[in-house]
Amino acid sequence: MKTLLDLFKKYKKLKWVFGTFSFLILIVGLILVFSIIFMSFNDNSTTNNSDFSGNVGLSENVLAWEETVSVYANKYEIADQVPLILALIQVESGGVGKDIMQSSESLGLPVNTLDPIDSIDQGVKYLSQQLISSKALGVDTWTAIQGYNFGSAYMNHVAENGGKHTIEIAMKYSKNVVAPSLGNTTGQTYAYNNAVANNHGNFLYANGGNFFYVNLVQQFLSTGGTGDEELKFPVDDTNVTSPFGFRIHPIFGMGKLHGGIDFAPLSGGNPPIYASLDGTVVTAAYHSSYGNYIQLDHGNGLQTLYAHLSTMHVKKETTVTTGQQIGTMGTTGSSTGVHLHYEVQVDGQRKDPAIYLGL
Repeated sequence: MKTLLDLFKKYKKLKWVFGTFSFLILIVGLILVFSIIFMSFNDNSTTNNSDFSGNVGLSENVLAWEETVSVYANKYEIADQVPLILALIQVESGGVGKDIMQSSESLGLPVNTLDPIDSIDQGVKYLSQQLISSKALGVDTWTAIQGYNFGSAYMNHVAENGGKHTIEIAMKYSKNVVAPSLGNTTGQTYAYNNAVANNHGNFLYANGGNFFYVNLVQQFLSTGGTGDEELKFPVDDTNVTSPFGFRIHPIFGMGKLHGGIDFAPLSGGNPPIYASLDGTVVTAAYHSSYGNYIQLDHGNGLQTLYAHLSTMHVKKETTVTTGQQIGTMGTTGSSTGVHLHYEVQVDGQRKDPAIYLGL
């Protein structure tokens, strides 16, 4: 029979074993906690990735700076953001002139003070800081990009209003914060005839920055996707005369993104134009640039646009089916000859139609 002393010794031994085991669990737990904290802290030195995988439509002047951009992107630990930086340069300057990232003002200097190399250095540094701050504030990457135009205070504003950039938030901020800070206290506006503004009144606030800045940048970024829908060709003659991408505008003679594909008739005349997919007509109207144009909504953020039409066969708020004739090819608006300007838009951003047409 075990003595009381034996039982006591066994108890002491078990207590030591369980105590040691508990201590080990505590140590392992602390190591895991500190590892998570360290990883979280370390992650703040990087940026929140976006959905883009490359660029589309960049000019040769911008592409010439890609190697230099890569050097400074590595310097400021945002090597994965090279496509974004190139898109910023395209919007800011087209890669032409001195301060190609328009970053002089972020140093408190007059506009265009920096030379191209110093502009990239400062611009990439500032962008890196914006992206790190956006992550700390819990806002999306596009808020940081709009902040490149508005200033970093925009990120705090978005953080207090849902944490996600929208045109509506940017528009109000432009009117109520940016414009008054630069003297426009009356809400004065001016015409802004850019395709990204077509669904929002084609205007900007004087001295209010550009609340479409994110949309402009996104035009030059590729998601790398092929699209969930393969669209039907809107014409019988699939003769592409001008692809999606940066080009010299045939009328204005200046470098500009061509946000769609142009089809011209091989046999002449005014051939029929067809709906690429089932949808609803959201616009059937005249525009100074597009001329007679039709815009169809296909759901899930997908829209198609058909411009420079001679005639329009559908009206707003009616439904159409894939392959239905909706108009005839023409040369209305800013046009140099009979053709169809065809756009594909996803969540309001113009995409290369070739991806969706299988070209």
